[in-house]
Amino acid sequence: MTTSSILVNKFTFCTKHGDELCNLCSVDHRLTNNVQIEDELNNLEDVFEFGLEERQPINVYAHGAVAAISTEESYECEDHREIDCSQCFNWVHIIQQETQEVAELGSWLERRERWSAVGQFELYR
Repeated sequence: MTTSSILVNKFTFCTKHGDELCNLCSVDHRLTNNVQIEDELNNLEDVFEFGLEERQPINVYAHGAVAAISTEESYECEDHREIDCSQCFNWVHIIQQETQEVAELGSWLERRERWSAVGQFELYR
């Protein structure tokens, strides 16, 4: 039996493409998934400049999800062959890592713009 969505460690994705946000399937599971972890990520919005609804969508297949041999409805990781693997499908850690990367990139871009402005100022002096 093929369904339009799959559940991997409490997060929902489109079955065909493995996307949380899939334009081809016209689904967006981010809000539903965010509710699953909002208590754990409650302080994230205070630390970083964007809310959970603005985060990059996750692709479960990119994180190694494959259909479990034991049951059609379950998905396991390629590395450990564990259904709903808490290491490979640790969504809180994955989202925290992404927000950290975004914050670091934003900081780097700000420094680059400041140094570019200083350099341009020196040229026109």
